[in-house]
Amino acid sequence: METTTLLSNLFLGGLLGLLGQSIRVIVGLKKTYDAGVQTNQQFADVFESRQLFISLLIGFVAGALGILTIMNDQGQLTKTVKEIAIQLITIGYAGTDFIEGFVKKYLPGENNQSGNSTEGKVHEDEEDKNAADKFDLPVG
Repeated sequence: METTTLLSNLFLGGLLGLLGQSIRVIVGLKKTYDAGVQTNQQFADVFESRQLFISLLIGFVAGALGILTIMNDQGQLTKTVKEIAIQLITIGYAGTDFIEGFVKKYLPGENNQSGNSTEGKVHEDEEDKNAADKFDLPVG
């Protein structure tokens, strides 16, 4: 497998994963805006750009890792362009939810002390908050 092929495939996967996560971001931005309106707060007061950047970065990483599942040993993609695009966008969308849920549940951090605090963050669907529970991850 050539290095340039591998790197270009990883970059393609990352971009498509980022696109999938961007779909979630659009919904989250709308919910954040609506929450600000209901509490008479400015959008800038309830939106965290750092959270947005991290979320998009996770989408990129999820897509880059996801493309490895559809490459053969020579670095050739094993599906049609349409199948690849749909699969990687989906990985970026759902994979990000899985990774964020895993991090919130199993890794220590300031927001993990009280459970799943989403105050001041881009909000997502209620059912997506505990993604790690959906996949029945083992407790270490």
